[in-house]
Amino acid sequence: MGLSEIREGELKDVFTALEEAFAANGIDFYVIGALARNIWYARGEKSFRRTRDVDFAALVSSQEEYEGVRNYLKDHSQFSDTKENSFVMITPDGIQVDILPFGEIEIEDKVTIQGEGMTSIKVNGFSEIYHDGTEEIELITGHTFKVATLPAIVLLKLIAYDDRPEKRQKDARDVSNIITHFFELHADLIYDKHAIEFENENDPRSLEQISASVIGREIQAISKGNQALYERLIHILQKHIREGDASMFVKNMIIDEERDVEECISWLKQMMGGLTANA
Repeated sequence: MGLSEIREGELKDVFTALEEAFAANGIDFYVIGALARNIWYARGEKSFRRTRDVDFAALVSSQEEYEGVRNYLKDHSQFSDTKENSFVMITPDGIQVDILPFGEIEIEDKVTIQGEGMTSIKVNGFSEIYHDGTEEIELITGHTFKVATLPAIVLLKLIAYDDRPEKRQKDARDVSNIITHFFELHADLIYDKHAIEFENENDPRSLEQISASVIGREIQAISKGNQALYERLIHILQKHIREGDASMFVKNMIIDEERDVEECISWLKQMMGGLTANA
């Protein structure tokens, strides 16, 4: 797997430091965010915005466990805290590492810790993705990590945009880009697991529309065990479909892609169809 877009040379030592810190504290974890997206894109030799941010979700039961990881990184790998965000650490080379806790530490899908700057985050969907939305991927750095799947990334982006639309404009563009490339990246998944999408020989849908439907089905599989999360995702899609060309999410979907509004709305409708299929 080529990982040039995520600077594998720079990140090898970061990966090793994090792997050791999590292991020393008995903490399970998975990769999320731009790094997870780029790992999947690298499999299909697709490029995307380069990132110097490394995002990991860490399964912890208390702040003490969480601080154990952070202290290990400071003591053994010279990571440092930031005053602006208590969930962020900086490597000696200046790479930002977000370590986002979830699990028993949560209270109503929210984690609040003691610290400086930002001390509270929402983690809707993190536990569900941990159980049903990750795959183990071997990187050329020699590390094998659980990585959030592309449908799981779409799930998180829908929620993140809904929480803070004024701060998360790129999320809509990322969703659009994932839909655009999903069929090429996951043809085997689509044909092997979602053959129902091809039962109609006269199906007029585009590959992107089929991809959006499959993403919806995969999101359903991830979220089905949490009714509140599942219903929230339905509400989010319904909102943007209903608003149509007035939706800022839809408007942002077409910025990086040569698509029109109607086409992007059709993708959201297909995703909704997959999310609610046989529900």
